[in-house]
Amino acid sequence: MNILRLLNESEYIQVNNQFIKPDYQYASEEFADDEDIALAAKLDGQELILTVAELEEATPLADGGFWLEGVGYLRFLSRESLH
Repeated sequence: MNILRLLNESEYIQVNNQFIKPDYQYASEEFADDEDIALAAKLDGQELILTVAELEEATPLADGGFWLEGVGYLRFLSRESLH
């Protein structure tokens, strides 16, 4: 599945062993430019900002998550998937 679609449909994101609710998340699946910011969130008091290009470079994993160099494990979650 398209990582941008998963991002847009998610309410929470798992980054390694932490669950966060992003401050900003959106990327047009059809009209996004590589340098557009797709995700902005606070993680351990630090800003996590990812561009469309960075997300599209993520490696899909068998469990539905993604591996992103420099960040680690990413998984996009809805409220229903957390219950």
